[in-house]
Amino acid sequence: MKNITPGKNTGITMKKSIITELLCLLLLFFLQFTGAAFAGQKTDGSIVSRKYMGKKGKVKIFNITYYSDGLKVKGLMYIPPAKKGTKLPVVIFNHDGMSGISESHEKSSLRIANKGYAVFCPAYRGEPTSYRDRKKPKEKRDRSEGELEVAKGEVNDVLNAIKVMSNFKWVNKKKIALAGASHGALISLIAASKNHSVRAVICAYGVMDIYKWYKYLKDNNKLGKDKITIKTYGNGPRDKPRNFAVRNGISYVKNIKCPVLILQGAKDTIVPQEQAFYAAEALKKTKVKWEVIIYSHCLHGFLIYVPYLKKVDKLEKQQTELAWQRFFRFLKTNMR
Repeated sequence: MKNITPGKNTGITMKKSIITELLCLLLLFFLQFTGAAFAGQKTDGSIVSRKYMGKKGKVKIFNITYYSDGLKVKGLMYIPPAKKGTKLPVVIFNHDGMSGISESHEKSSLRIANKGYAVFCPAYRGEPTSYRDRKKPKEKRDRSEGELEVAKGEVNDVLNAIKVMSNFKWVNKKKIALAGASHGALISLIAASKNHSVRAVICAYGVMDIYKWYKYLKDNNKLGKDKITIKTYGNGPRDKPRNFAVRNGISYVKNIKCPVLILQGAKDTIVPQEQAFYAAEALKKTKVKWEVIIYSHCLHGFLIYVPYLKKVDKLEKQQTELAWQRFFRFLKTNMR
């Protein structure tokens, strides 16, 4: 065995070896640390969990939890039967109010699913998932994380619901439409302006010009006095200018690239028919196809609730069915 006497060159080699080992250890530590961080990353649109809830007729229902702005947001998905290999078009169906998915909204979702569309209904941040959960004690409710924001963070919940669809091989990602009622209509309109892959958007009795709507409510002594209304709107546009600006539907219309259908009741005293007219004026300045249809005998909420009410005006019932027929014709035309 040959003896080597350490000299100048071998000392340098030994130092390089030690430095290399230290760098390797630091790199290993960095990879372990960042790997753990990436593993825990809350990517928007990624699915946290999915739970099979059973069937209504031939439609399968799933409770899906997904990430939106780092929050775990809930949603119900309705999947109709389809031949193997078929890719289904999707309707992201955005509910009214701020209390989760109502029983009538669920029935309406099933109605859409039975026409051959997969339907996904987000339960926006801060809400119980559905009407079933409202009946339970707070600690036992299935609900979305976060706080109610009113057509702000909820828009991101819908945009991230579109991303959720990329997790499913059976979804036709080129055929996704948005539809919504009241609060959900405004959310749908704003979301469509931010995602140009959306093929069509349907808005039923949604607020389009928030400034004129606020004035209407104030003039008619209809302003809400609950905490969320006061937090959102304060004492009006001068008090909360940013809050009004981000929720003003007609200011987003110029950025929409897909066809728009607006369904409105003439007897609506919550969101008056003038709101649909304001939308029409804004849409005239765009190049998109659009329709505004006014139903002379319909009140606020007609599309979602009237089909399931026993005591309702006969003409309102008839016009609601006409509205649903228009709803499906619009989808069929623009989801080809």
